[in-house]
Amino acid sequence: MIKSLKGHWEEFKESKPGERFKDRYHRRQQEPGHIVKRVVLVIFGAILAVGSLVTAPLPGPGFATVFLGLAILAGELLPAARLLDWSEVRLRLLWQFVTDVWRTSLFGKISLVVIAAILASGFAYFVYLLLFA
Repeated sequence: MIKSLKGHWEEFKESKPGERFKDRYHRRQQEPGHIVKRVVLVIFGAILAVGSLVTAPLPGPGFATVFLGLAILAGELLPAARLLDWSEVRLRLLWQFVTDVWRTSLFGKISLVVIAAILASGFAYFVYLLLFA
């Protein structure tokens, strides 16, 4: 089982960014499998993703489990695979921009910290409104 997981991970890593989840979806569709297994995976992935969104503000793994649930869904549903491929490309671009700005100067670092603080406080306020208002 461990060898199988390592093999799947290597295939996933070797896929081109922006195509990884669609490739995984197509590989999963060609595997012989029982329909009940696929239905259970869709239900489990959906519960994990939605449940994690609801509990994200609480202490614990937070948004990491949302992406885990979406990754499970992406193996069984093409729209989820497309969403994750689209998101991966955008997040890579955002990360590259942030690292470029961070490396430029002290002003770039201060700007990023201020923007992160504003976004975090806005998120905290939104969660406060959802839970207590």
